[in-house]
Amino acid sequence: MDATSPTIGFSGDLDDPWVEEIARALRDFEPTPYDPDGASLPPEAFDPEHGPDVLVLHRSRLSPADVARLEELRRALGPSAWPRIVLCVSPYVRYAEIERCSGLVELVVPEATAAETLPRQLERMLGRAPGRSKRLAAEAMPVEVVSSDYALRQVLSEACARAGYRTAEAASLAPPPEAAPTPGRRLTVWDVPVLEARWEERLERRSRQGPVLALLGFADRASVALARAAGAAACLDLPCAMDDLIDALDRLARDPARPRVEAAHATPPAPTARPSRSRTRPARALQAGAE
Repeated sequence: MDATSPTIGFSGDLDDPWVEEIARALRDFEPTPYDPDGASLPPEAFDPEHGPDVLVLHRSRLSPADVARLEELRRALGPSAWPRIVLCVSPYVRYAEIERCSGLVELVVPEATAAETLPRQLERMLGRAPGRSKRLAAEAMPVEVVSSDYALRQVLSEACARAGYRTAEAASLAPPPEAAPTPGRRLTVWDVPVLEARWEERLERRSRQGPVLALLGFADRASVALARAAGAAACLDLPCAMDDLIDALDRLARDPARPRVEAAHATPPAPTARPSRSRTRPARALQAGAE
């Protein structure tokens, strides 16, 4: 990375597979790893001379003491030396702590879908986001927007149409035809009714007809893992930013990725102090897959 380019820092427990996946998704930004255990706020990341411009901070728990420490650091450093913080949180982080952090962080994202959305968010923050003219020519790519909620279906369909996609709408997933079309020829945006029985089976059938972007009303680790295992090519939380939706569709239209099938890793307990260890492993984890 150019020495004049903004620097990115990453802090989180890289022994956690979900956190490691987020780190891998950011490898193009060459992030500097801090605090491999993710158990405390990394002091190096708040060095006014050598700290990063943007800090991606993952927390499975965010205690009042953590927030108080952030407030203390902000007062000590001042606005000019304060890094732009992206706070990546588990469902166990309390809303009161997130609200208290609102003046300290620039962005809060749920951990379960962070690997999908953070690269675009960082591009936007760094002024690198490409315009639509530099992306896929989407006009030839049909998209079916499926949701039982009429208002939501209209909003999603209009966003896809404005982005250049040919759209169709449906209140529910239609049964697969006897002769399914060639995979990859149609994209599906599905507002997944995860409270209904056998939704995974319907997702699996639709995924045979082309990439499915699954919108999950509460995207935690378990629901995202189930959706991926059932064939979802990408998952987003609801509500979601329309820019995130279109970016995910663009990526699927360019390269219909195979879904990542994995176990439903539970959200870990609150971080605890661990014996000190070498810091070489996090650097390798952040670079995994770059070769």
